[in-house]
Amino acid sequence: MGTSDSMYVTLFKLAGLAAPAWLLLIFLPKWRFTRWLARTAIIPALISLIYLAGVGLLVTAEGFGFMRDFGSAEGVTRLLARQDIAMVAWIHILAFDQLVGLLIYRDNMEHRYVPLPVQSLLLFLTFMLGPIGFLTYYVLRLLRGKRDTTQAATAASPSFLGGKGIGEALKLGRDQLMSVRPLTVAGIIGIVVGLFCLAVINERGSALVAPEGNLGKAAAFSIALGLYTLTLAFFVPGARFSPRGQKIWVNTTVAIVLYSYSMETIQILRGFDPRFSQAGSPVVQMLGGVFFLTATSLIVLFTILTWKYFRHRENARDPLVLATRYGFAAVYAGFAAGFWLSFNQGSEVGAEGSILPLHALGFHGLQAIPAIALLLVWSNTPSDEARKWIHIAGIAWLIACGAVAIQTAAGNAVISISAASVAAGAVFLIWASVGMFAFLRWSRPAIAANRVG
Repeated sequence: MGTSDSMYVTLFKLAGLAAPAWLLLIFLPKWRFTRWLARTAIIPALISLIYLAGVGLLVTAEGFGFMRDFGSAEGVTRLLARQDIAMVAWIHILAFDQLVGLLIYRDNMEHRYVPLPVQSLLLFLTFMLGPIGFLTYYVLRLLRGKRDTTQAATAASPSFLGGKGIGEALKLGRDQLMSVRPLTVAGIIGIVVGLFCLAVINERGSALVAPEGNLGKAAAFSIALGLYTLTLAFFVPGARFSPRGQKIWVNTTVAIVLYSYSMETIQILRGFDPRFSQAGSPVVQMLGGVFFLTATSLIVLFTILTWKYFRHRENARDPLVLATRYGFAAVYAGFAAGFWLSFNQGSEVGAEGSILPLHALGFHGLQAIPAIALLLVWSNTPSDEARKWIHIAGIAWLIACGAVAIQTAAGNAVISISAASVAAGAVFLIWASVGMFAFLRWSRPAIAANRVG
């Protein structure tokens, strides 16, 4: 490596000071030192100085002629294939990503458009995927800001989404999540862990970790379990636990969920399948049995939640309660798929079948069916009519689960053409049509009210 090349490497390493600043913004947003860093923007300023030095080296070596290649896709590809150009470009990205992160941090710390845990998740997303993090914050900020502009219209029009406009809906969701904060935090941690695994895959260029680890599975597992945990936070407050009982249930669930993230990720990073290891020591295989017990514990906890939620429901004809019944039934289908995974010692069935789509379809019913009910209720759809649409959507989702199970048991991929896959596609289309109907019914009054505002 020549002297000039080593200079670029040195600049690249110096630009790594962006990482500690990101950690402070994400994990210690209220700390005085973090606030000072955000106020002064000293870190992106220093990275910009490093970038200036890199550009100076390039211009000194080649003049400004290399910049003409920025005008075409082929030229950019040719430039970024060079180590010196790539490193300077990366420093450029580090500086501007941090500036965008500071914009999000400053704006949200002042106005609190999203809760701090969500802010941290968005900052992590910006750190890893720059524009996507900014776009997500931009949309959430825009929707949250609608609340102030539509409040007067909401008060004047009682039919406005049953009092649940876009901003109101976001506030309701935030309040629900914050009412069971440990579950919410545990769910966000899972999503962050999953994104971390995806970042490691991107850095390594491969998801495989010898001898049998697969970081893609760790990412999918952590994100899916995180979303499931976040969804539970919406149902626990309505389960009528005693204060002590709810605390025990929540803390136990959080402990099991955090253990599951750790076991899945650590074992895969070590190169072992956390459940069905064929290459690990007896201890590693024993830990796979422990993993099975933790999954069983989650089923027990969900069964307790089911019993507490539906016991003595005076409002049994409430559309939301009906949708929750269907959603909970779908979750049990997901748990059944989990047992199938365990007894099968893996997800593969036959030549092309995989249990994982059924596993995912079951758990996502907990979001897919109640979401339709919420839209119908917020659009002031009469209860009897709403219940009719929820029955259609709920039955369609459960039939889809059954059809996918039949397709998988036959050893076929979900997308392989067969009677079962056609049936699954047809009933899923029915669910999607009901969902679109509910969304349109909800959105039209919202658009009209927003125009009034």
